[in-house]
Amino acid sequence: MSGFSIKYPFFIIVACLVIAIVGTVTLVRMPVDLFPPINIPVVVVATFYSGMPPQQIETNITNPFERFFTLASGVDHIESRSLPGVSLIKIYFQPGTNADADLSTVSNLAMADLRRLPPGTLPPVVLKFDASSLPVCLITLKGQGLNETDLQDLGRYTVRNQIANVPGASVPQPFGGRYRQIMVYVDPLKLEANQLSPMDVVRTVNESNLILPAGDVKIGPVDYNLYSNSQAPTGKFINGMPLKTVGQSSVLVGDVGKAVDASAIQTNIVRVDGQASVYLPILKQGGDTNTMAVVDGIKEALRHLVDIPQQLITRVVFDQSLFVKTAIANLLREGSIGLLLTGVMILLFLGSMRATVAVFLSIPLSALAAFLAISAGGGTVNAMVLGGLALAFSRLIDNSVIVLENIFRHLEMGEAAEVAAEKGGQEVALAVLAATITTAIVFFPVVFLYGVSRFLFMALASAVIPSLWASYFVAMTVVPLYCAKLVKKHEADEEVGEHSASPHGWIVKSFNFYFERMVGKYDRTLAASLLKPVNTVVGLAGVSLLSFSLYPFLGVSFFPRTDPGQMVINLKAPSGTRVELTENYVKRVEQIIHQVVPASELQIIVSNIGITTDFSAITPPTPRHTPPSSK
Repeated sequence: MSGFSIKYPFFIIVACLVIAIVGTVTLVRMPVDLFPPINIPVVVVATFYSGMPPQQIETNITNPFERFFTLASGVDHIESRSLPGVSLIKIYFQPGTNADADLSTVSNLAMADLRRLPPGTLPPVVLKFDASSLPVCLITLKGQGLNETDLQDLGRYTVRNQIANVPGASVPQPFGGRYRQIMVYVDPLKLEANQLSPMDVVRTVNESNLILPAGDVKIGPVDYNLYSNSQAPTGKFINGMPLKTVGQSSVLVGDVGKAVDASAIQTNIVRVDGQASVYLPILKQGGDTNTMAVVDGIKEALRHLVDIPQQLITRVVFDQSLFVKTAIANLLREGSIGLLLTGVMILLFLGSMRATVAVFLSIPLSALAAFLAISAGGGTVNAMVLGGLALAFSRLIDNSVIVLENIFRHLEMGEAAEVAAEKGGQEVALAVLAATITTAIVFFPVVFLYGVSRFLFMALASAVIPSLWASYFVAMTVVPLYCAKLVKKHEADEEVGEHSASPHGWIVKSFNFYFERMVGKYDRTLAASLLKPVNTVVGLAGVSLLSFSLYPFLGVSFFPRTDPGQMVINLKAPSGTRVELTENYVKRVEQIIHQVVPASELQIIVSNIGITTDFSAITPPTPRHTPPSSK
């Protein structure tokens, strides 16, 4: 391979340029996320029956659906929640199954079982999710002079519609606020006096609030469609609807009650810094979506909102992209420090700046080749990939160092540069290949993992293994070509003389002096251990067993404990507690937080109280910055 590179130098140069250019473009365009894509399909089935209590929802809707969904193939487990008027069922499928096929299967089963549900049940809503479909940020809405009904309308019909076109973002219904409704409050005594029931009022409002076709009329060249519009534009028109006629007089809605422009019964309250507000969760569509691009797109869309009141304040909170950026910045910083220290050590050991540059060619080329392989496999730039590359940085230069040392040995033996480069590469080709294989084979057990662990550590392996093989090909082609063209025989012979006459040479000479002393101590220790092999083996075995005894004191988790700067407090009141009373409990907790946490360290408090009985019940209420469990 080294002979081929020296014989065809332009081919190797062009190949390196292609990897550098295409790899850089690919890296810039790759999705960026905190974790790799986790392909565990989840199908959510939401069924609505307004007013039905949770016990009846579970008996009449949730249980029949759960039994029927077991007919689907590849089901791992099923979870469900029964809320007032809402049945939520999550079907988790085996990792790696086709999410679209799973969605189609569940949809067909849900529609086939619909006829067995109570009359009046709305058709189920079937949606596809995965383990990465979590809120990446929240948009809070508040403003002086805007009540909860105004905020709910603005969030549902104005803000949500203008930000829903951000690529990769999914914007569910808002949480909190009051849903605007025309409420008719009736007096039971007046109803009884007029021999009416509440259902008479409901029937009258439904039958009178209509738009009916009334035919058409042809006038001149135009044919006009006519409609009879009896819809009530405001609440006071409902008061004039007749309920029944007795003799010459009619009993109106206003005679037994009053229609008010109000809101539906509130079951969900959102508080932002103690003020009643509304927030919109922003979901990322799929694991291959760029989290930072989604959040940046949402922020840009919020800056260009139209047809909103001036006092409306929109703010992005719980921004998960900050954690992604922080993780990437930390990894890049630590990787750069490690790269710098590796370069210093190579320079000290080899004592040649040209040799150090030759070795460092393997790092960018290998990393870019790894990103090309990851992109071809549909991967993303995430913490696991960057961590794998940071782990492999020092290993990437080992192959090049071995080849370079052998080439320098041939140069010092008096051979020409091209001959030394070719022979030096060929002699160690098998040894370098064996070293690369033994390192790559360490990641083979990853194929036996399952669940979330498989997706996490497969991403780690997909970064390390391609970079290792790329470093092998760089060491066998680029390094011999570099030495054949840029390193001459006299440079290898004069290294020692140059070192003694320059500050750099003095540093290298001093380092080698102390290194030789350390090697001498190591030789004496090795000799002593060889004289007593039994004691050495027993001692090492004892230390190993002692280290295993510490395992019970260690925790178990996917990642080390971090400080995300966010605290989540879950409160549970007795079942059936009024939402207003629960809000008072939350207020007391917020007061305690303000007393304990200094004002300089407290950024925002967002409280989500109660439950939602509409489409928002499908959506996770708040972001989570920890990886999903393997369950």
